[in-house]
Amino acid sequence: MFYPLLFALVAGFTNIPDYNQSTWFPMPKSLYLENWTVFLSRPDLWRWIGNTLVRIVWYTVILAVVSVLCGYVFAVLRFRGRNLVFIVLLASMMVPGIVYTVPTFIMLARWPLVGGNDIYGQGGSGFINTWGALMLPGLVNAFYIFLMRQVFQSIPRDYEEAARVDGANTLQIIWSVYVPLVRPALIVLVIFQFVAVWNDYLNPLVFAGGNEAIMPIALAAQRFIEAGVRMQEGEVKYPRMFAVATIVTLPIVTLFLALQRYFVQGVQGFGIKG
Repeated sequence: MFYPLLFALVAGFTNIPDYNQSTWFPMPKSLYLENWTVFLSRPDLWRWIGNTLVRIVWYTVILAVVSVLCGYVFAVLRFRGRNLVFIVLLASMMVPGIVYTVPTFIMLARWPLVGGNDIYGQGGSGFINTWGALMLPGLVNAFYIFLMRQVFQSIPRDYEEAARVDGANTLQIIWSVYVPLVRPALIVLVIFQFVAVWNDYLNPLVFAGGNEAIMPIALAAQRFIEAGVRMQEGEVKYPRMFAVATIVTLPIVTLFLALQRYFVQGVQGFGIKG
């Protein structure tokens, strides 16, 4: 797993002749920095990163709130049809995400009274190529709800009963009692969602690929590579491709290393200490 990351990092410091002479591992004769500076000096780089961070914050907050509330409902509350609803929710995980791409595009394009559409969703483009196309799809995640439900089920009900004796309502119990206890699972959610949104290429390409002003970093890096990696002779500038790929990868690697301890706790489970 480490070899391709190290290969890309070192290859980014080579020029084309040095890279072409390499065999199993690139060996730069000198540090060639142009592959890095040509991308890092782009004036719109920070706009791409900012667009991505806005989506990350939006999706992380919304999905955390929805997942915690739904996880509590499925794990703690008792109501008719709860198990059936939960089974239907889990069944949605069996469908590959790519299957939803075309229906989602049609729904966004035919959204009533948006983007020039009339009340019937006709006549305009809806949310296509707007921020709505990047912020609306995927606000409910079945896996995160399942994760939070399993965590809630591992917590003894004694904590909630004690809080209700003290006069706390349901939302106060969730916020003050359960959220601190499920913090490792929430950090796992943050890591997963950060990586998913940071690497999200297909959805921005399909739903908002025609608006360069709102392009996230994954789509922008791919288009930058397409526009600048081929020389006039048709030779591919692989060192520049590796440099751009490394730059885009470093934030998520750094995030994982910083939160690795919480990630392991959340995945392996945790005990409740009394």
